[in-house]
Amino acid sequence: MTLKQLLSAALTYLDLSDAVLDEQDALEVGQVKLLSKCAEFALDETAAEYLPIVRSEKLSASGKKIDNSLFSLQPLRVKKVCREGKMRKYIQRADCVEVEEDGEYEVEYTALPARAQTLGSEVMTALPVPEKSLALGVCAHYAAVTGRYEQSRVFRQMFSEDMRALMRKSGVMWQ
Repeated sequence: MTLKQLLSAALTYLDLSDAVLDEQDALEVGQVKLLSKCAEFALDETAAEYLPIVRSEKLSASGKKIDNSLFSLQPLRVKKVCREGKMRKYIQRADCVEVEEDGEYEVEYTALPARAQTLGSEVMTALPVPEKSLALGVCAHYAAVTGRYEQSRVFRQMFSEDMRALMRKSGVMWQ
């Protein structure tokens, strides 16, 4: 699904017009900009709490560090670090992964999704997630930041229930 489809569904749940999505430079319009940021929050929450995006990449350590900027996606949690087929000790820091020596490593990690740059960009999730479910997450964040706390609580509960059901259905277990 595209960011525009996700925001359109969220606007429908919020009982707001989606005509603003058709404007030139819509991502710079106040309401759309805020909704887009809420979509980022919902997608990050989906990856961090429900459906982790797992990646494995070959990365080079320099100064006994693998800088976070080398990862293709922003890492949340490093799951394992291997070199020459053997697991190696590591320490995950806020800006890097510390390893025993310089060289090439295979790093498996969970990550935050890539940001949608335009309304036509596809949103990133680990598994296919129904538009409705993600839209509820967007609505929960939007309602909270606009001061509609009771509405936010209801959307949050519906979003959480949908995501837990999706986890059960797909067999995803958080480690």
